[in-house]
Amino acid sequence: MANYLKVNAGPVAGDGIETLITINKIAAIQSVVNAANVTTIIIRMDSTATSLYTIAVPGVTGGAGGGATSASRQLDATNALNSALTANPGGVVSTLAALPALLQAPVPQGATPATGRGPQGQSAITQPATFAQYTTCIYTP
Repeated sequence: MANYLKVNAGPVAGDGIETLITINKIAAIQSVVNAANVTTIIIRMDSTATSLYTIAVPGVTGGAGGGATSASRQLDATNALNSALTANPGGVVSTLAALPALLQAPVPQGATPATGRGPQGQSAITQPATFAQYTTCIYTP
């Protein structure tokens, strides 16, 4: 396990700041989705009961055709955080990965894409996958 968790977000959306969180000080983790469809990851630190990091991810895009839902976004956030916490054993920094925003959609079986068939053994896609970036990572002492 690495010593720090790096989140590519800072206190203000789009500020380009990377936040480092000390992994061995993490006491609890919770992820929630609010009414505006924004996923929030709350990391409680062991220093005080109110000391926490709040990481926000924008709502899912692409509607039902995008394949991502509020529930899948919340699960993806939890899985990304757990993967980052256990990654890079003996290392210094582990980065929290971006979350799927719009899932890749392959061409239905039996259909031929407008551009022709793909190379042997490959599946053509109708939409590429896109990923949601964390908008903010705010520390509250």
